[in-house]
Amino acid sequence: MTSSHAAETTPRELTVAMEDAIVGIYRLQETTDERVSTSELAAELGVEPPSVSSIFSRLAERGLIDREPHRPVALTETGMKVALQLIRNHRLLETFLVECLGYGWEEVHEECDRLEHHVSQRFTTSLESFLSNPETDPHGDPIPDTNLDVPTESNLVHLDTVDEGTTVTVQRILTGERETLEYLASRGLEPEDTVTVEERTPIGLLVISTATGQPRLPTETARQIICSHT
Repeated sequence: MTSSHAAETTPRELTVAMEDAIVGIYRLQETTDERVSTSELAAELGVEPPSVSSIFSRLAERGLIDREPHRPVALTETGMKVALQLIRNHRLLETFLVECLGYGWEEVHEECDRLEHHVSQRFTTSLESFLSNPETDPHGDPIPDTNLDVPTESNLVHLDTVDEGTTVTVQRILTGERETLEYLASRGLEPEDTVTVEERTPIGLLVISTATGQPRLPTETARQIICSHT
């Protein structure tokens, strides 16, 4: 099965699995700027490493990733353009579903994972205009513009690195896992919510104060929450 949009960005069409891999690499590189290993992408996509190795070969043949033996991969300039177009599709679609169709912000990620492969650039340009040119999606993630430029973010920190006694404002939620998003939403941890770090427990939990209580977050979950100092 091939995507309708891939031909707009590369001369050879890409399968949905290949596009998923490109987006997965982008998401892993987005906050670390490091190359991505086979095992890391397999975990991100929920597939077995041999499947990723096969996809890496096909992406390298098309000049979409920089791949060398026994080294992690990185997107090439062409691969980055494909990734950013898909990310743009995804984040505009999420915004539309939440603002216009009544979806909860915690339930749109999986829906848009399916839709992002099957819309044209003309559609997303029209959708962007209809939505009054939003800069971020419901999770606080920046939306690439028509030139695939991403709005600049600065002075942001991961919640797990914030000092005790410090109050911050949630800006982005990096995870797309529905159960985690539902939990965060129920605990007052959505973009633009204010939280205070109260304590780090001996077993690695982060105790925070929100408008609805004092949830205890595993370090890995707190790392998925991007904040700015108030």
